[in-house]
Amino acid sequence: MKPIRYIVFLLNITFLTSCEQFLTTEPLNAVSDENPIYDKGSSETALRAVYRQLGSVGYYGETYVTLGYFPSGDIKNLTTGGSANLVNVNFRTDEVFFNTAWIAIYNTINRANHVISKVPDVTDPLLTPALKNQYIGEAKFIRALAYFDLARAWGGVQLILEPTASLESRPKVKRSTLEQTYAQVQKDLEDAELLLPDAVNRIRATKRTVWALRARLHLYKKEWALAEAYASKLIDKTADYALVKPFSAWFANNVSASKESIFELQYSVLNPNAIRVQMQHSTHGGQYRYAPNDRFVQLLNDPAVSGGRSALIGSVTQSGITNWFGNLYYRKDATDPAYIFRIAEIYLIRAEARAQLNNLSASSGALSDLNQVRDRAGILPSAAITKDQILLAIENERRIEFAWEAHRWFDLARTGRAKAVLEALDPNTKVAEHENVFPIPVTQIQLDPSLEQNKDY
Repeated sequence: MKPIRYIVFLLNITFLTSCEQFLTTEPLNAVSDENPIYDKGSSETALRAVYRQLGSVGYYGETYVTLGYFPSGDIKNLTTGGSANLVNVNFRTDEVFFNTAWIAIYNTINRANHVISKVPDVTDPLLTPALKNQYIGEAKFIRALAYFDLARAWGGVQLILEPTASLESRPKVKRSTLEQTYAQVQKDLEDAELLLPDAVNRIRATKRTVWALRARLHLYKKEWALAEAYASKLIDKTADYALVKPFSAWFANNVSASKESIFELQYSVLNPNAIRVQMQHSTHGGQYRYAPNDRFVQLLNDPAVSGGRSALIGSVTQSGITNWFGNLYYRKDATDPAYIFRIAEIYLIRAEARAQLNNLSASSGALSDLNQVRDRAGILPSAAITKDQILLAIENERRIEFAWEAHRWFDLARTGRAKAVLEALDPNTKVAEHENVFPIPVTQIQLDPSLEQNKDY
């Protein structure tokens, strides 16, 4: 038995220590979806390409993330570009942001499909069964995340589970329902959980990232008991994940992969995160295309509401005028990570699930989880008492906690509260019922006649 235990241990060490090298090995941006996968090296290259596409400018490197906070009621547009329509919840079928994100996510899926389809047939002895399972599991997790992100943005989508080499060879299939799309997400997650190691790795998929997405998925599906259960799996790992203090300790001072992080994407000087240049003020080398509006600045600077989360914004004063900007992405070399799952989200998922299950306890229920997030931010426990009050408090906490992450719009849309909240913030903003999902990009409909538009667009 000793040799077997030693081999398993060695595989785990290899997985944990080689991840940074795996993700930074070049040539990443030269990877083609048509390259053959025939040995261990080409399998690794193909998987790196999946991660690279997940972090691309159109996906978590910028565009998809901004879709989560542009139509939040908290942003002002500083240019004449298409982001003005998103900020005003004027969703158009020809909006370039929608098309950019759609293409990037389906490209991620296609790259994952290549790994899932081809790696099982590789016979290289260096690609051990454990590594083969790991690579397939990582690709299945990323495909699950991609389909989840499509579903929460556009509703049910086309499920394409085999690799394609060109648009012409892509199968013409009808859109699945939202329920069918979420079912595919869950199936991929169930497969990935069986294939992946139970290990701490903050920049590559493991069972832990599967649990995080399962918690989020069940929250969106209103499966409260399952959302609570999967969130608890992570929260109970107190030696590995924690709400770090002070609040900014998980991102400030060039920190990466802190105990706050469950899964984040790394960038480099050669592969920069594009959000920073859009968000930062020109005096910091940014283009300053959008900024927190005055209302949101006031909230983030209110010690009773935000506490240490005021670190999420910064300011520059010129000629007596103070300009505020988002400060989550601030590194001069644009190597800021993209944060996909943080333990703070998992606490708030469990808080919401427990509130929906009527476990409101301040010692072991919804209030307990909510107040731990508030305590980390340096603010007093919530005064909420009733179920409705606690759910509203959680909604407001998520607004502040995830100011520059891909959450706010999707939170309001999934709860059906976008119209009430955003119109109350700004009477000039009008949210129609059909706008709880984005329009399918008209370019995609023109390319694929089998793709149907969302209702009323």
